Amino acid sequence: MFLAGPGGQRVALCYSMNVHPGESLDDVLGALERTVVPLKARLGVKGPFAVGLRLAAQAAKEVEGRGEEVKAVLDRSGLVPVTVNAFPYGDFHGERVKEEVYRPDWTEARRAVYSLRAAVVLAAFAPRGSLGSVSTVPLSWKAWRPSLNAVTGRVLEMISALQGVERKSGVRVRLALEPEPLCVLETARETVAYWKDHLLPSCRAKFGRGAEDLAHAYLGVCLDTCHHAVRWEGSREAIDLYREAGIPIAKVQLSSALEAETADELRPFAEPRYLHQVVSRTGEARPDLGGDPPPGPLRCHFHVPVHREEVAGVRTTRADMTAALRHALATGATDCLEIETYTWDVLPLREGALLDSLEAEFRYVLVEAGAAGFVPSA
Repeated sequence: MFLAGPGGQRVALCYSMNVHPGESLDDVLGALERTVVPLKARLGVKGPFAVGLRLAAQAAKEVEGRGEEVKAVLDRSGLVPVTVNAFPYGDFHGERVKEEVYRPDWTEARRAVYSLRAAVVLAAFAPRGSLGSVSTVPLSWKAWRPSLNAVTGRVLEMISALQGVERKSGVRVRLALEPEPLCVLETARETVAYWKDHLLPSCRAKFGRGAEDLAHAYLGVCLDTCHHAVRWEGSREAIDLYREAGIPIAKVQLSSALEAETADELRPFAEPRYLHQVVSRTGEARPDLGGDPPPGPLRCHFHVPVHREEVAGVRTTRADMTAALRHALATGATDCLEIETYTWDVLPLREGALLDSLEAEFRYVLVEAGAAGFVPSA
């Protein structure tokens, strides 16, 4: 759906379809019909409904020959794609994902090809003249020690490619780097430093005059509130850091992490599929819930439904997410909010069906957005 602000602002509110399993275009179309359309009806939305697509590499390629079919599905139900989650390249609901979710990273040409395909898809179905985003990995997993020159060079090549997408479609798409614990871009401060000290100088060397304008037009960040909360830096503060540095926030992903006094409280959440980085208040970090945990209090990268104050007896960082939501709307920091709770299938003590949880998440966000003066647009 779309929210209207007191000053005439328009903000898209959607959920990330990475919660749905499946790598093919048929899987994506099925999720639209089975979940997105019924959710729109439950929320009573009569007009356009914003969609946060998740396209695996396979689905992004398959769209090339089936564009008219996809457009028919979207148009029939009044669905408007506003962003694409192009973070997971392959099977995001396989038996073991863990750190493989970052492969291919930005050292590989496959990552750029995939990201560009996702941008082309979004531009094909978004309204002409609109601004969308494709979120991507935070360059690489830090332990792999990639060359910053290599990854930055490939990211900068996307600027020219995205310029071409806009010339052809009339839609501007930003590539949004998504900082995450224990990655090359881990915190807001690291990301700002990278932008100022490495990306912009490299951009000037490549494009010369007007380079900074190009960077701001086609590059930005995806601010995931779970990720920033896990690093104990505060998502509201992260918004301010990005805005002060002039880094566009292409979208804010609304998600909550877990917070516990001891590692034992987190044991019920240990599962073999996803990476669940654990960070203590002092900054000591572990890549997952297994092994020797740092001393508490702890926060854990486990996306839980945003309307829940606790899950399975463990409190969440909902307060951090809510503060960021209100601040983003009050400051005009972004024009896209995306609820992201992809861990539904591995969540302990799930209540109701996925559709029930999505509706509850939307209704919670709508109440908080209303407190900031934003209401669903007609």
